[in-house]
Amino acid sequence: MFFFIMGITDGRKDLAYNRQIICDVCGRYGRYDVFMTFTALSLFFIPVFKWNKQYYVRTGCCDTLYELDPEIGKRLARGEDVEIQYLHLRRTQGD
Repeated sequence: MFFFIMGITDGRKDLAYNRQIICDVCGRYGRYDVFMTFTALSLFFIPVFKWNKQYYVRTGCCDTLYELDPEIGKRLARGEDVEIQYLHLRRTQGD
């Protein structure tokens, strides 16, 4: 007998981005926390296929949330050295 475990889940992956910024909202020094959200098909609790990927940036100083340009997000996920500029962000929530 073969036991088969499969499911669809939502996930989050933090992406590496280590640069200081001056926040456009509060004017303080801070940093961007960059992450990707996705939906995944898991087989035996291992994600096999991911879709519905979205990239976000949260400021460390005032917790403002931005949606990141998908092309920049994909480059960061591949490990490329990319500078996030304000034109790559679309504010979704914050003060």
